[in-house]
Amino acid sequence: MKKINFAIIGYGGIAKTHALGVYDANLRFSLPYSLNLKYIVTRKPIDFPINGVKNVTDIEEVLNDEEIDFIDICTPNDSHFDIVKKAVEHGKAIYCEKPLATNMNDAMEMAKLVKENNIMNSVALVYRFMPALTLLKRELEVETIGKIIDFKVRTYHDSYLNEKKKDTWRTGKNSGGGALLDLGVHLIDMIQFTMGDIKEVESKTRIYFEDRSEVDEIANCDFLLVGGVRGSLEVSRVFTEREQTDDYVVYGSHGSIKINFNNPYEIEVYKYESNSTEIKNVAAGDSLLKYYADKRNSLGYFQNCHTASIISFADKISNNKNSINNSDGVAADFEQALKCQRIIDKVYNK
Repeated sequence: MKKINFAIIGYGGIAKTHALGVYDANLRFSLPYSLNLKYIVTRKPIDFPINGVKNVTDIEEVLNDEEIDFIDICTPNDSHFDIVKKAVEHGKAIYCEKPLATNMNDAMEMAKLVKENNIMNSVALVYRFMPALTLLKRELEVETIGKIIDFKVRTYHDSYLNEKKKDTWRTGKNSGGGALLDLGVHLIDMIQFTMGDIKEVESKTRIYFEDRSEVDEIANCDFLLVGGVRGSLEVSRVFTEREQTDDYVVYGSHGSIKINFNNPYEIEVYKYESNSTEIKNVAAGDSLLKYYADKRNSLGYFQNCHTASIISFADKISNNKNSINNSDGVAADFEQALKCQRIIDKVYNK
């Protein structure tokens, strides 16, 4: 069987999520190739329990390896630009964690580099791979709930209530931003994936634990889309509830559609005229479940999304599809990630 060899750059929490996604992909999906994690690149030598994977501290060793098909960037935001630049110089395909960069200038240059050098690329805006999101998109396209009046999307996490998060790189200015850049980028991408580009944004951000964070812990945004639709986003890294809040609701002239991220296989469609609710599930055999685990085998929506996203990029490499083309209609490339970063830049630099 053909091997697709790659290297993970960095070995923090998200790198482990990517590594798990690779082994999940090989074990549970009938791929025409095997994904082979050959290197993990870290600043200092480390020990890790993954047989057959070499730890190196010099990225040049990886980039000079002709067997490496792509690199997977899982490092802090402020290092993405330099790594992308080196990868482009060596002609390596690039899978990059979100966001593209800490600032617009670097993000624009990164998108320009991969385009001008015809480098295959993708960004881990993985919420696109939730089956429910495409179900919602399909219903909006046929106007199941009529004309869109408004929408609301929310993500409340509580991880930064932990005092030990103080002085981590995501709380410092070198991160490029806080809750909006870290979590909100997914929500902005979801909006643009399902309803079109954002034209204008009004926003407010705030920090509650000023002794712990230099970047926003809470962000609220009101959007105007190119087509005239308005809606809002709220994201926090310090809101806590018994069950984590992650949802997306679209309100229309004849009803509403709701997604709860914790049940990513269905949408709730409410119809105003009949005062009825229909739960629509992704059908067995639907292409949306081609690389997304079914309920019985789910590792949670977050991990499932990462697995599907990585397989999508590997497919692109296996089929040698040009980087300018979106091979499956779902995966996000550098250009689409740049569109998200433009909106975030407007918020942070208003």
